[in-house]
Parts: sequence; C-alpha cells; structure tokens
Amino acid sequence: MTTEFEYEKRRFIRLPMAVPVRYKFLSREIRGQDMESIHEGVSQNIGAGGLLLRGKLPDPAWLSKLLTRKMLVGINLLLPNCERPVKALCRVSWSSAVENEQGHVVMGLEFQEITSSDQDTITTYIIKAQMPN
Repeated sequence: MTTEFEYEKRRFIRLPMAVPVRYKFLSREIRGQDMESIHEGVSQNIGAGGLLLRGKLPDPAWLSKLLTRKMLVGINLLLPNCERPVKALCRVSWSSAVENEQGHVVMGLEFQEITSSDQDTITTYIIKAQMPN
C-alpha cells in the first residue's frame, strides 16, 4: 500500500552545503602509513546528526571495515565564520563510489561522539544559514 506522504527518516534536518572537511580513518585493527594521513574532502550536506562527505578512500578494502564499524572517521568540520573546527567521531552509514573519480567516495556519516557544544554550533549554523539576509 502506498501513502500520500513520504516521511523523513533522519532525526535532524540537513542543509545542502559544501564545507571543507579534514578527516582521518581510525581503526585498532589496521596499521600503516595511510592510517596516519589526514585527508581533505567536502561536505554535500550537514545536519546536527551527521553529514554527507565526499572525499578520498585510500584503500577500497577499508569499505567493509567502515560499514561494519570496525573503522571510524574522525572529522574536523570547517564551518565558515566559526573560530574553531567542529570535531566529531563518525560511523559510516553508507557509501557510494564517485563516478569518474577513482578512489573517491561519498559517505553518509553519523556522529557517534560529538560534544554538545559542537552539536549546538552546527545547529546554530544551520538555522542562521536558512534565515533571509
């Protein structure tokens, strides 16, 4: 049976927005130089509960570790006009390859650990960004 209404599954609204993100892959199981690297990507949308990140995945074999939460992603979200980056530890909810960009993916990130102050910073930023100038 189909209904007239589609319900949003997210708990928080998301704002379509390209914001620089620095990120690092974190795992107790995997070691190596790529694990020490800090990568630069960009958000495609941001919400108080997570974000959509477009960036490089150094090793395609990591995808299964990310999706089974044996590997997490630490992020620094560089919101415009904010004095310091918003920091969070994220789990990957889903991922998709970026067409015509080998080694790049889009990842749905859900905040696993974030301070209430940083979550408030994101919420305030989203509210302000939607207000007319």
